[in-house]
Order: sequence, then structure tokens, then C-alpha cells
Amino acid sequence: MSPFPIGLRRRRNRRLLLHVALVALIVAAIGVPFLLSVRALRELRRSGSAWSFPSRVFSDGVAFEPGRVLPLPYLERQLAARGYVRSARDPARPGSYRVDPRGVSIVVRGFSAAHDPAGYGGPERLRLSIANGRLVAVRRLGGLRGYLAPDLAHPARLEPVLIARLTDGNSTLRTWVDLERVPRVVRDAIVASEDRRFQQHLGLDPRANLRAVFTNLRAGGVREGASTITQQLARGLWFGTERTVSRKLSEMAAAVGLELVLSKDQILEMYLNSVFWGSGQGRNLGGIAEAARFYCDVPVESLDVADAALLAGLMPAPNSASPFRNRRLAAARRDMALRDMLAAGVVDSATASRVRRSPLPRRPGRTSPDRFPAFVDHVREALRGVPASRSQRGGLAIFTTLDLGWQLGAEARVTHGLAQRGADTREAPLQGAFVALDPGTGQIRAMVGGRRYQSGDFNRATRALRQCGSAIKPIVYAAALESERRGPRFTPASIIPDLRRTFGRGANAWTPQNANGEYHARVTLARALCLSLNVATATLVDTLGPGEVARFAERFGLRDMRPVASIGLGSNEVTLLDLTAAYSVFPAAGVRHAPSPLRAVVDTRGRPVMRIEHPATRVLSPTTAAVMSGMLRNVVEYGIASPLRWAYQFTIPVGGKTGTTNDQRDAWFMGVTPDLAAGVWVGFDRPRTLHRDAAGVALPIWAAAVGEMLEGWPSQPFAGEEPLESAWIDGWTGDRAGAQCPSVMQLRFAPGTAPTRYCQTDHAADWDRILAARFADSLAAMYGPLDSLPLYGPAERPQ
Repeated sequence: MSPFPIGLRRRRNRRLLLHVALVALIVAAIGVPFLLSVRALRELRRSGSAWSFPSRVFSDGVAFEPGRVLPLPYLERQLAARGYVRSARDPARPGSYRVDPRGVSIVVRGFSAAHDPAGYGGPERLRLSIANGRLVAVRRLGGLRGYLAPDLAHPARLEPVLIARLTDGNSTLRTWVDLERVPRVVRDAIVASEDRRFQQHLGLDPRANLRAVFTNLRAGGVREGASTITQQLARGLWFGTERTVSRKLSEMAAAVGLELVLSKDQILEMYLNSVFWGSGQGRNLGGIAEAARFYCDVPVESLDVADAALLAGLMPAPNSASPFRNRRLAAARRDMALRDMLAAGVVDSATASRVRRSPLPRRPGRTSPDRFPAFVDHVREALRGVPASRSQRGGLAIFTTLDLGWQLGAEARVTHGLAQRGADTREAPLQGAFVALDPGTGQIRAMVGGRRYQSGDFNRATRALRQCGSAIKPIVYAAALESERRGPRFTPASIIPDLRRTFGRGANAWTPQNANGEYHARVTLARALCLSLNVATATLVDTLGPGEVARFAERFGLRDMRPVASIGLGSNEVTLLDLTAAYSVFPAAGVRHAPSPLRAVVDTRGRPVMRIEHPATRVLSPTTAAVMSGMLRNVVEYGIASPLRWAYQFTIPVGGKTGTTNDQRDAWFMGVTPDLAAGVWVGFDRPRTLHRDAAGVALPIWAAAVGEMLEGWPSQPFAGEEPLESAWIDGWTGDRAGAQCPSVMQLRFAPGTAPTRYCQTDHAADWDRILAARFADSLAAMYGPLDSLPLYGPAERPQ
């Protein structure tokens, strides 16, 4: 029988339960937020004083999938852009290749810098067979000993390349690496030097800490550390560099908490990623990955025992002991680390002696500079849905659609072309922009935002709203040809008048002019587009209705266009990116894919951070898109863009259109191939005349850039071209051409819409004018300089 009454026992039990509950509540109140904080830090969703990871931006890779287009010039430019070395013998090292008559042998580097959904693995030996501009076969010959195994679950590829880091102004470079990527000797060296009892203690080394506490109390401040690895990590995560007794006590409590919620490997992993390793090349270095690259010029996986001793020795004072500043002190610090490693059994005496005799590094490794700032600025805009705490400090891996070889070539060609075609002054340099898209996906493959572009500058490819002149005309003609549109039906051979007239009344009256001052009673749509006839196009807009043209333009992604009579001559303003995306509708079988620079965005564990979408919108029927691709090809074959053939030697199917605004203030060239849509704009930021039209300014830059990009590209038809009918047509009457017709064009029609009547017009006077013009041009060639090469009779000469 208990000596206490039952009621008293119950009251005591209730008080005991209350105390237990109170303690549990206090523990929960402290422990749960602490646990959530640690979890957020570990997943890089929060930052700390020494826990901020810039996000990295990567180019796209080059996948080796049999059947894909892969001309040898394209492949070699991609290899050169990544620093691969051509070898006369079979390549044996990552980053080397050999070309022989039977194919290409490559040792690709693999990619393990981040968890790319397209592949993660080590180097691999490959044998490629290429024929007629296509990859015929890929033989995967295995990985290399001592390296991470290659990723066989995905197609072999050339690796993505780091092109930029996104930061919030914090100059510390820090890249997250998983512990498994850090060689064992490096981990053991740092533990031996910094905290030899790391595996035994619970976050604190009592003897060392007590000694430090008494020393600091006597001194009235912090004079001695003796911090464990766990304490150092806690300091970097929460407390910074403040040196007070209260901060030291808080640090110790946090260290115990870390030991309770994390494993030793997790603590060491976070520590190695947080440690400050000095400064170099204008930036602070944080974490083992950046230290490996800067001090040893190798990726973290390739660090050896000598590197481990050096990095461990540098940790207490990385700036003063840097081998690039004080080699004697660096050697002494390395020797101290070796003694710790020897005492801990990490190395034997023979290895320690060998490392002591090894030379220290003489020059820093290369830190990747930020490249392609216009494209990277557009990537920042595309990431606006991701909080800055993640996009700038969360260590994200941002995989883009950038084609590295194409981007390098585009920047060089645009810069060279602008230098050739405009007086360059610091106050008002001639500017330009370039965009290339994959029409089938909307992926941005190259972007140049301006001359001498710096990060944060005004991106002329994405933000500059300028009138586009005649470059808008294909949108008008596409609206006319679209079979699903209500109203009068048109084909490329349909006739419209090109006689000078006034549109509108009163204050809205407008009288457009043709560039060459010549007008025609009738002309086909195809010829009008080839010669960029303004009055014919304005007449077509009047027939369709400016509002209908504006509605069609919006379907192409050209929004907020004013439905005025001059809409078809480019009086509205557009950006180069939007207009290039609009042109991409034609080779994409009538579908517009929203342009995007992003392929994937993942965190340090490879988990998607945002959903990457390329919304697709049906703009035209596939047949109309194919007919329009044909009409744009006609502009190259018979019209103002013909220099692409005779001057720049384009042999693959290509279509395009120039655009020149009033007073020649803006010059555009927009072009398409079955695999690419690309555009160029040239002008001054403060508009003034260029003194020449787009054919002499923008077209040559486009031809140089795209010609290099598509060198060796195999010829293939535009999407939907096969079912079309083809017929030779007189360009003025719209009838089938006869032997007497001087201005014939081979046009492509929707099935059943080609004209059947043959031309009956007497063209004797036309022939007389053409022969007279040719004779005059011959005399000019013999006795004086030519202003331009005549391609047509005087009534046909394009402007």
C-alpha cells in the first residue's frame, strides 16, 4: 500500500506530465525551427554569412544521336569552342579528338559539374561516322580508368560549358559539390589538420574548448578558437565573424544541434562547401571546388595528396599563405599539414617526404569568366518567377539552349560586320543585334544584344522597339494566303494593282511610294513580295483590312499593333526577338513556339526548380506555312535577297526579307531555313540615317553569321513542301509562263490552286527595256563604277 493518498499521487503525476509536456514544448519550440533552418540551408533555400552559392549558367551540349544533322565543320567548331585539342594519333585524354577519312574519334570530357537531366557522368571514348552532313553511327568504346563512369543511360554528347554565374553582388565564388566527388585523401587531410577528433566528439572538443573559454575570459574577449569543424560550420551558417563570448556560447550550442540532426558525412560535406579559401582574380573563393580550380587548376575529383596537403595547410590563413603571394609560407603551411596527416595515419613517411619535395603551383588556375552577357541577361529575365534568394544564392544549375559554337561565331560576325559598315565613335557607335531560333522548339540558339555589350546594358535583341519596315510584309501576305480566313481568297499568283493612290481621307490620308519610283498596273503577290512593292502591299492591306492584319500579327506574337493603313509597311514597332519568332512560324509548319533560353533549372540534388515550357500556338495551316516558305525562297531566288545566292553562295533552301525604315534609319534582315530562323537589326540607338538600305547593311551580316553556322548543312525541304504544286508563272500577269515571258518565277501552290491558263501578253516592249538596261549596265561596267549589280529590267529592279 502506497504511503501517499491516491489523490496526491494523481496530482503529482499530473504535475510530472505537465513538466514533461512543458519541456517537450520548449524542445519543440527550439528544435523544430532549428531543424527546419538546417534543412533549408542544406537544400540551399536559405543563405548565411558563409553560405551563399551563386547559380551557374551552362550552355547546351551537343548530343550524338544517329540521324541528326552533324556536318564536320559544325562539329569541329563545337570542339574548338570547348577547347578540345586535335590529335594526329588516336586520342587518349579527355578533351582530345582525331579526324580521319573513316570518321572522328573523340574522348569527350563527360559532365559532372551539376545534375543535368540530359546526362551526368565521366569521360567516354567515342567513334563517330559522318556522311553527307549527318551522323550515321556512334560507337561507345567505354570510359577511362580513374574517372567517373560515363552515363550510358543518355546519348553521348559534348558537354555543356559554364558561361556565367548569377549573384546578388556577393563576390564570393562558391560551387556546391557532393561529398562523394571529393577524394578521400582530401577529406582526411582537412580533418587531420582542422579537427582530428571530428569522428569522436559531439560537436565540441571539451578539453580544447575549456582551454579556449578560460583564455578568453582572462583576456576579456576572444583570443583563442579551438573550434571543431562543426563549430566552424555553425559560425558560417549563422554567426559570421563577430568575436564575443556570447557568440561563442551560441556557436557551441548550434554545433551540438548540428550533430544531433546531421550525420558526420553531411556535416563534413557542408563544411567543405562553406570554407573560405582566400581571394584571387578579384573574387573571394569559397568551398573546395573553387579552391581546387584556383590553387591546383584541376576539378575537385582530380585532387591528389599534394593538393590535399596544400589546401589543408592554407585554410587557417589562405591569403597570407597563398603560394602566389608567399611561397615560403605556403610551403611551411603545407609541411604542417603533412605532419598532421602523418600523425593521423593519412599518409606514410615516404609519401610525406615526396610531397615536401614536390613544387608548389606557380600560377592560379583559370576561373571561368562570365560570357555572352546579352544572352545571360535574357536568362535572368526568364528566371523572374524564381525568388532571388534561389536564383542568385541557391546554387542552382541553369541549363540553357545556347549553342556555344553558333554564339561565338555570331558575336564575331556581328562585331566585324558593324565595324565594316559604320563609322565608330564612342558617342554614337553603329549598333546591331542578332537572334537565332530553332523554329521547331522556340529554343534560342544564339543572341547578340549589341556592340561591346556589358552585363546589364540595354539588350537590343529583346528590348529595343523599332519600326521594322518591309520586314513585316510576310505577315501581311500570310494573312492573305490563309485559307481559314474569311474574305477574298489569294494565291501567290493572284493579281493586285500597284498604281499610286491615296489611302484614307482628311488627316488620315496617306500616299505611299515605291522605293524606285515605278508603279505597275498589275503584279502577282509573289512578285510584289520579291520586289518589296509598297503600293501593292498597301493595296493588299486595304483589301484585307488593317484590323484583320493586326489580328493576324497578334497570332504571330506581334502584339499591340495599331491597325492603320501603313501597318503592312512596318510603321509599328517590334523587337528583334519577337519578329524572329514570328518568322519561325513558316518553317515550323505554321506553329509558333514561344522563344525561351532555358532547357532545365535544377537544384544541387538535380530536382527541377521550375517547369520549362515552350507553349505552341497554331498560327497558320501547314499548307499556308509551306506556301509562305516558298514565297520567302522566291525573294532569295528572284528578288531583293538574291545576293544570298550569287554573292554569299547559299546552296541550301533559304528564304528571307529585308526591311528598311524611313530615311534608312533601321535596317533588318529576317531569314529562315528548314532548321533555323534568324534575324539581324542594324541602326543607331538615337536613330539617324545609315545612308544605305538593309540589303547593303543587315543582309551581309546575316549572311556571314548564318553562312558560317550552317556550313556543310545538308539540303532538305521546308516542312510541308512535298505536297505543294510547282508551276512556272509570269510574275506580272499571274498566268503560266510561256516562252515569250521575260519575268518568270517558279512558284509553289496549295494543291489545286495553281493557275492553268498560259500567258497571252505581248512582252516585246518589256524585252526592249530589259535589253536596253543590260546594255547600259555593260557600258557602265566597262567605263565607270557600278552602283549596284542589275538583276532585272528597270521596271523590276528591287529597292
